[in-house]
Amino acid sequence: MAAQFESLKKHVLLTNMPFEIEEVRVMRELKIAKAKSLAEIPEKNIAAYIKKAIDTGYTLIEPKAIYRTYPLVKEEGQPPGFEESPRLFFGKKLAETLNNCDYATVLMTTIGPGIPDRADELIKSEPTDGFYLEHVGGWMADYFAERVDERIQVEMKKNGYIGTFRYAPGYGDWSLDAQPEMMRLTQGERIGVHLTETNIMIPRKSVSAVIGWQPRE
Repeated sequence: MAAQFESLKKHVLLTNMPFEIEEVRVMRELKIAKAKSLAEIPEKNIAAYIKKAIDTGYTLIEPKAIYRTYPLVKEEGQPPGFEESPRLFFGKKLAETLNNCDYATVLMTTIGPGIPDRADELIKSEPTDGFYLEHVGGWMADYFAERVDERIQVEMKKNGYIGTFRYAPGYGDWSLDAQPEMMRLTQGERIGVHLTETNIMIPRKSVSAVIGWQPRE
């Protein structure tokens, strides 16, 4: 069965990923709950700003992702990890979840530096434009993580597994201290991601996460 795993023996690198910037999802990112399209927003100036940010986003996003699957190693009384990174998953809830899994996939995605850099520039001169572009970038960071998650789920199902919730460093008690190991295990530098001294990912709109492989009953 292991031979069927695309990501077990090598890193899977994704570039030039197709995407769509969905109006309604950007609006939810902005906490605009009732409208189902930009046309339904009563404040036409806000709708225009969002439309402009979406159009700009299409010209700036350069999505990339990389992921790899590893067998989990578990020791009595210790959080799970990988052979080359024991006890990596030290967050209590995450450790409890992964204790039911045989494998875990670590992933990293990024939308590239275009939107974060442009938003930072706009904040200085056109802060409203910068605000809306920043939120487009925020949603699209989640969007690409979801697309990679879906691809991994297909691989899981082919091999008799189902996936857990996607956990990211900084969520719950799995702190950002995990980021350097996540960077090393994913080879995140191959998609242009690096860490600051405080373990923040650059480009800013990047995502790292782990998904457990739970046997399907």
